[in-house]
Amino acid sequence: VPRYRSTTGTKAFFSHYLRREIAGYDALADLREQLPAAFGRWHPLSQAQYLETVHLLPQYILSSQGDRMGMASAVEGRFPFLDHRLVELGARIPAKLKVRVLQEKAVLRRSIGTLLPPAIAQRQKQPYRAPDALSFVGADAPEWPHEVLRPEAVADAGVFEPEMVTRLWAKCRAKGDGQQFSQADNMALVGILSTQLLHAQFVAQPPEA
Repeated sequence: VPRYRSTTGTKAFFSHYLRREIAGYDALADLREQLPAAFGRWHPLSQAQYLETVHLLPQYILSSQGDRMGMASAVEGRFPFLDHRLVELGARIPAKLKVRVLQEKAVLRRSIGTLLPPAIAQRQKQPYRAPDALSFVGADAPEWPHEVLRPEAVADAGVFEPEMVTRLWAKCRAKGDGQQFSQADNMALVGILSTQLLHAQFVAQPPEA
């Protein structure tokens, strides 16, 4: 729910036309309709793992941050922890053994922790954060974001409100690359840039067949 709510904040940048088109759509309600009938009776950890495994992992992490990134460089990734036999084994482990208070990966730490340096085996989990929006500000920032975020370009795409995008872009540039942006600003800027780049590359000037 927090993930969906934070993503929903990006809709504030949508154009009046787009907001009218999607009025009444509820992403959480749509998701709930897709859940297994027994979902509500599962352990909370099993519920969380199902959502991550079925939705976030294949539709975002593996596609956007794994396969597409690798294949763009002619690298085919292989991920040992996604071996179906290991996944099936993990699914059979009782939830109470998987998390010890706030320590995640409890089984993994106990099984192979002695094979790793303590600095790795005992460290706290850290979220994966690529520089994201920070890549587009500062001294070494590329020039193309300025082009696709021009009010005229934003208005031409019709997805976002030009004035709001201009304010967000100015706010991010003023902050510079000295500190991480808020989650909301980071998600909004990267989403807007991605959409505008797609429009510039495949809609405004369609490539030849």
